[in-house]
Amino acid sequence: MLQVQTVDVLPEWRRSAPYWAKHQATIRQMFAPLTRALIEDAVIVPGQSVLDVAGGPGEPSLTIADVVGPAGCVTCTDAVAEMVEAARTEARNRRLTNVQFRQCTADELPFPDNTFDVTVS
Repeated sequence: MLQVQTVDVLPEWRRSAPYWAKHQATIRQMFAPLTRALIEDAVIVPGQSVLDVAGGPGEPSLTIADVVGPAGCVTCTDAVAEMVEAARTEARNRRLTNVQFRQCTADELPFPDNTFDVTVS
C-alpha cells in the first residue's frame, strides 16, 4: 500500500516544491505556533542531535537548528529532492551551519539506531 501511495503522492510534492520555497517566509510565520509547540513537546534543548523526518522545505528543521545552537545539529529528511534542495537553500540563506539534509523516505531512514537524541516529524 505504501508503495502505491508514494507513487501517487510524490509527484504532487515535487510540483509544489517551488511554491513552498517561494512562500517560505509566510509558511514559516503561519506554522510558528505549531513549530514552537513541537519543540516544547519534544523537549528540544541546546546541544541535541535532532532528526526531522519528512521536513519538506525546511520547517521545523531550520527553527530547531536555531534552538539546538552550534553545539547541536539537525538532520532534515524528505523523500522529494526538490524539497530537500529548497530546505538546503533556505539554510544557506539563514547562514545555518548545524543542519544537514538527506533525501530518503520515512520508511527507509539510512541512520543507525541511537544516532539522534530526538526525532520529530
